[in-house]
Amino acid sequence: MKYLTLRTRVSWGAVALVLLMIAVLAVIAQTRGVPTLTNIVLSGLTLAALYFLVASGLSLIFGLMDVLNFAHGSIFMIGAYIGYTLFDRSGVLLTGLPLLLGLLAGLFVAPLVKIPGFLKKRGIAVVSLVLAVVVALLSVREWESGASLARLLGGVLSGAFFGLSAAVGGERPRNQVSRPASAGVWAGPLILLGLALFITWQQAPLSQAIIGLDSNWRFALALVIGTLSGGLLGALIEWSLIRPLYARPIFQVLMTLGLAFVLNEVVRALWGPAGFSMARPELFDQNCRAATLLDWAVNHCSRIDMLGRPFPTYRLFIIVVGLAIALIVALVLQRSRLGMIIRAGVQDAEMVQALGINVRQVFTLVFAAGAALAALGGVIAAPFLGVYTDMGLEFQLQGFIAVVIGGMGSYPGTALGAVVLGLARAIGDNVAGATIARASAVLIMTLILLVKPSGLLGKKE
Repeated sequence: MKYLTLRTRVSWGAVALVLLMIAVLAVIAQTRGVPTLTNIVLSGLTLAALYFLVASGLSLIFGLMDVLNFAHGSIFMIGAYIGYTLFDRSGVLLTGLPLLLGLLAGLFVAPLVKIPGFLKKRGIAVVSLVLAVVVALLSVREWESGASLARLLGGVLSGAFFGLSAAVGGERPRNQVSRPASAGVWAGPLILLGLALFITWQQAPLSQAIIGLDSNWRFALALVIGTLSGGLLGALIEWSLIRPLYARPIFQVLMTLGLAFVLNEVVRALWGPAGFSMARPELFDQNCRAATLLDWAVNHCSRIDMLGRPFPTYRLFIIVVGLAIALIVALVLQRSRLGMIIRAGVQDAEMVQALGINVRQVFTLVFAAGAALAALGGVIAAPFLGVYTDMGLEFQLQGFIAVVIGGMGSYPGTALGAVVLGLARAIGDNVAGATIARASAVLIMTLILLVKPSGLLGKKE
C-alpha cells in the first residue's frame, strides 16, 4: 500500500527517543561544557541536513510510486562531481554539455515524430542508446585532441539522432491517441539543439567567462546546474527504466541496484578513481573569526563564534539549506495544487487519472524532484567533504536508514530520522570514537525496528 504523510499522531517511541537524546546531550554539557555541546549539535545538524536531502527524495519517491531507488546515492555523487567540475574545471563540463543537450533534444522530440515500425523494437532502442553514449565519449575525446568544429557538431547531431531512436523504444499506452504537435511543443527540442550549437561555437569564451566570475557566483551556478542535471537524470531514469517496471517491484530493485554500479563506473571512467577537494566560495573562506552574523556578512569569515567556540560558517550554510528545503517541500505538498495531486495520487492513482490528470507525468516530476534534491545535496557537500566515488554509496545507506527509522513514506519521520542519525554520528565521533560512530546508524535502526517495525512515525500495514 502506498502512502505519503505530512501530518502524524504523537508517537511515544519518537518522544522517548527525543528525550533520550536530550538526556545524552545534557550529560555531555555537564561533563564537557556547553561549547563542546554546541559543536556536537551543530556538527550533527550539518550531517543531518545532508542526510535529509538524500532521504527526502527517497521518501517522496517511495511514498508516491512504491519505488525503492538504490541509485539515489549515485545521483548525489554525480551532483557533487558536476558542481566541482563547474566550479573548478568549467571547460571540461562545457565540452560534454552540447552532447548531453543534443541527446535530450532527441529524447524529447521522439514522441512527436512518426518513425518506421522496425525502429520501435526495444532491441534497436537499446543499441541506439549505447551508440549515443559512444558518440558522446568519442566526440569529447576528439575535441580534446584538437578535432575540427565540424566533426564535433556532427557528434552533437548524431547524439541527438541516436537519442531519438532510443526514445522511440519506450513503451506507449495502447489507447493513447496521437495528436499533432503544436509549435510550442517543438520549441523545447529546438531550443536545446540551438543551445548545444551555441555552447559548441562559443565554448572557449564561455569557459573564460565562467572562470572569470567571482567564486560566489560560480558556486551559485554550480548549485543551479548540478541540481538541474540531477533532475534531468532522474526524469530520464524514470521514463526509460522505471516506468516499464511498475508492475515488477523486484525487477525495480535489481535494476536500480545495477544502475548504481553502472553510474559509479561511469564517474570513474570520466573523472578517474581519485577524489578531489573543492574550495569553499569566497563568502565562507576568509581567514578570520566572526563574532556575529553581521560580522560574517561583512568580512566573509570562515569561522564564527558559537558560545565560545569557533564553528565553520559553511557548515551553518548547509544547515540553513537543509531547513529551507524541508520547509519548502512541506509547503508544496500541503498547500499547492501539485501537492494535492501528489497526495491524491498516493491514495488512488486511477481516480486521479480518470479526472484527466496525467499521473505518469506526475510520477516523472516527483522522481525528477527527488533526484534534484539528492544532486543539490551533493553540490553543497562537495566543499565540506570533498568529491570521491564512494560518497554515493555512503549517503545512499544513510538516507535509506533515515527513511526506515522515521517510517517509510512519512515525510516528518524522514526529517526526524535524519536528525537522529546526524546527532548520533556527531556524538559518536566526539565521545565514543570513529568506529562506533560509523556503526551507530545500523545499531539505531536495529533497535528501533525491534521496538517499532513501522518506524518512529510510520503507519502499520
